[in-house]
Amino acid sequence: MKTVGIIGINGMVGQKLLAEFQKIKTPFETKTFGRKDDITPLDIAVLCTDNPDSRVLAQQLKDKVRFIVDMSSEFRLEKDVPLVIPEINPQTITADTHLIASPNCTTTGLVMTLAALRGHYTPLEIFFCSYQAISGGGKKLLEDFHAPGSLYANNCVPQIGSIQPNGYTSEELKGIFETRKILDLPDVKVYPHTVRVAVENSHSLGVTAKLDKPADLDEIKKRMNAFPNLKYTDDIITPKQASGQETTYACRLRRDLYEPNIIHYFITFDNLLKGAAMNARQIVELLLEKF
Repeated sequence: MKTVGIIGINGMVGQKLLAEFQKIKTPFETKTFGRKDDITPLDIAVLCTDNPDSRVLAQQLKDKVRFIVDMSSEFRLEKDVPLVIPEINPQTITADTHLIASPNCTTTGLVMTLAALRGHYTPLEIFFCSYQAISGGGKKLLEDFHAPGSLYANNCVPQIGSIQPNGYTSEELKGIFETRKILDLPDVKVYPHTVRVAVENSHSLGVTAKLDKPADLDEIKKRMNAFPNLKYTDDIITPKQASGQETTYACRLRRDLYEPNIIHYFITFDNLLKGAAMNARQIVELLLEKF
């Protein structure tokens, strides 16, 4: 029987992933490890670890594990490492692939909606402002959120990640470069602004996209609703409704008042599920079934 290990079982994503594994129909054995535990040989290892640990573990496990799925941002932009959302680009994983990266949670929700339009529209420019939940920052941020005097209580904080020399945050740069890689659109222009908001779970984004031809709203709604794990609704959907759901929700689609090629819409999704543990589970499912 194939063995699948979760490394970093004590974190929020590790715990969510353990629950997600119950949904996999292909038989396999689950093994769990803390970040510093000795790791036995495995068929698949999922690294629910931060960047420095993932870098060290990927090297240590090179000859012990056939497939490594890394949840950190450490390898996402490396040329030979596929950055995978199974609904979008499963073909980037081959029998020879060893290391697979799972994308940033905010990027994941964004590209799900844009990938739904492929074959009919090509996005040329994408603006988004994110409204990111506290749980995206992990256990420590949730504890801080509930502590007296927290900066995040009843507040919006326009910084996620470290501010880089060019003025962008590390989270905003992920939104640019990961979007390009996942959609295989190296020249698409992405204009990001990321904000942490006083919501415990589920990220949201306000999105503006310039397409290569005038937008047909009915066609766009139809394509979104035909895409796996994506739903468009004319009702208002909020993070409360998305929390605990596998679906990425889109609503408030409208054509720009000035440019027929530009659309605006709102999306929300569970950042710990599709933005993290669910996506990892789907990659593991793909590996077990295909290889």
